[in-house]
Amino acid sequence: MRYLVSLLFTLILAVSLQAQNSDSYFHRGANSFINSDLNQAIQIIDEGLFQFPNDAKLNALKQKLEEEKEKQQQQQQQQNQQNQNQDQQEQEQDQQEQNQDQENQEEQEEQKQDQEEGEGSEENEPKPQEGQEMSSKEISKDDAEKILKALAQKEKELLKEFKKKKSKDSATHDKDW
Repeated sequence: MRYLVSLLFTLILAVSLQAQNSDSYFHRGANSFINSDLNQAIQIIDEGLFQFPNDAKLNALKQKLEEEKEKQQQQQQQQNQQNQNQDQQEQEQDQQEQNQDQENQEEQEEQKQDQEEGEGSEENEPKPQEGQEMSSKEISKDDAEKILKALAQKEKELLKEFKKKKSKDSATHDKDW
């Protein structure tokens, strides 16, 4: 009889330890999740499910943790795509600026060459004699277009610099009233 009581007590103790251990895994996993360690929480719950595969609380928590992990992965993917799009836009802007800089340099070199050619031709031009007035220099249509393009480009650059300065200077100001 004493043996039976001892066996029954041992059986009850084992069942209570099993429940306590599955609850222990549940609580440890939940605490890890609350402390923002999703991977550790899943690992703890997996260990608990290995020992107690039919425990309803562990299975439910495992399902919730897997859903949360999927959400985090989706958010990470969206963030990566946004970062890639932003990087791509910045690269495109940099490329456009480089192209504009290169065009400006080419135009400046052309203007410089045109000026040098103009200076050389002025030396060869006959000087007006007394009584003849020197009319304003006539420039070719191509030269006029180049100058206008250069001026337009310079205006764009100045506006761009002005906007940059304005955005830096336009920090929020506290109301003084």
